[in-house]
Amino acid sequence: MFKKFTDKTIKTTTQAKDFTVKKWKKLIKKQAIKRVEKNLKYLQKQPSDYTYDEMRELIAKEEKEVIANLKIAGGMGAIMTLLGIPKIF
Repeated sequence: MFKKFTDKTIKTTTQAKDFTVKKWKKLIKKQAIKRVEKNLKYLQKQPSDYTYDEMRELIAKEEKEVIANLKIAGGMGAIMTLLGIPKIF
């Protein structure tokens, strides 16, 4: 009985984790694509000017920057919470 309950709990927890990871990856990829599109407009270029592999590299680079920004924002939020400073932005 206990083993059955434990196995179900582990399975449910794993599914929830997988769902969350998929959602965050999707969000990060969308943000990266938006940023690449914005950069291309700034450079006055079209996506067709780049090969498929070059676009993938640009998106991967932007994904890393989005992740870095999320880490910074999360860290700053934690520090501000510890110091008792309300969230300003």
